[in-house]
Amino acid sequence: MTSITDIGYRLDTPDSGSAIVYTNGGGQVSYDTIPEIHRSRIGDKVKLCLVSLPEDCPPGDDRGKIYRATNLRTGETWEAADSQHSCGSA
Repeated sequence: MTSITDIGYRLDTPDSGSAIVYTNGGGQVSYDTIPEIHRSRIGDKVKLCLVSLPEDCPPGDDRGKIYRATNLRTGETWEAADSQHSCGSA
């Protein structure tokens, strides 16, 4: 369980994808705009679950974990990665 501290866009501009940050230090980012993220509000409680880990990553590169988030206020759910790129990429 966590809550939302920031909601925005991947590159800080509309149409660049979605980005969200949580009080537990985690976050999600997507090249696609995720409407469920943008219907959320700062302070909303969220259930955040790890659903996928990247494989064959270089040592120390742990990017690319996929999380499913459920906003407890709206009841909406979305999935997105913790980074713009998976491990071993740009």
